[in-house]
Amino acid sequence: MSIYDVFSGGSKPFDKEQWAAQKQAQRKEAYELIDNTCSEMMSSGDSFRQYLDVQGRFDRYSVNNAILVSAQMPEATQLKEKAAWKQSRVYVNKDAQKVVILEPSKEYTRGDGSKAVGYNAKEVYDISETSAKDRQEAQEKKSMRELVSALIDASPVPFVPVADLEMPAYYDSEQQSIFIRTGLNEEQLFVSMAKEVSAAVFDFKHNENREASEFKSYCVAYMVSSRYGVDTRGFNFSRLPKELTETDTQAFKGELGSMRDVLGEIQSEMYKSMEKNKPAKSKEQER
Repeated sequence: MSIYDVFSGGSKPFDKEQWAAQKQAQRKEAYELIDNTCSEMMSSGDSFRQYLDVQGRFDRYSVNNAILVSAQMPEATQLKEKAAWKQSRVYVNKDAQKVVILEPSKEYTRGDGSKAVGYNAKEVYDISETSAKDRQEAQEKKSMRELVSALIDASPVPFVPVADLEMPAYYDSEQQSIFIRTGLNEEQLFVSMAKEVSAAVFDFKHNENREASEFKSYCVAYMVSSRYGVDTRGFNFSRLPKELTETDTQAFKGELGSMRDVLGEIQSEMYKSMEKNKPAKSKEQER
């Protein structure tokens, strides 16, 4: 018996070429799934909304990976590799549904001399497919007051209350202010503010005027609202604008990428605000 057999229990030796071919096939399938899902998203408001729900929950995921999750397991809430789950003493079910995403690999040089980053296929599993399924922690519910306050802190421009404003809220780029109508209920206030804060971030930090970012601001407002459990029934994605539906896949993903960037900036500032204003725990709570 060889020394390899002692440690492997007599199992077949690792076939590196077969493994590499399998990973390459997985990567190819992932890119095909991304392209096919993009085509579906351009023609289906339901598919587009489903992607927004996923990107809102996984705001640190790339657009490609949010699309992959949306296509494979849109209800996912927490994804990790088997090894990462095991480190937390959580075990993946035997027949668990896997989700394939892409992770950055080594940098390489293209034929034209430019640099690029390669990607490898990676299998992850949702918490619902593990031994921790019944131990999922419900997201701490934030009050509308807390959310509105965090959104105010996330805005790059000040808010100005107006009694007779025709619309609920409006970002004015010339005055670099968001005018907000008084008397709105808290959910109307949050949704209206989220859209105009998004418009302000697009304009103020990304040099996109509100005409160019109008629909994208609407989408970011939806993602922020959806993430925090704010009522999103007033949003309608049955008809997407032509600049999204009549474009190629790369341009489409570019628009999704700019939405994701603005979402990330707003989420980050809201998180900082809520952490800063979090009430101190009592001694009983700490115990």
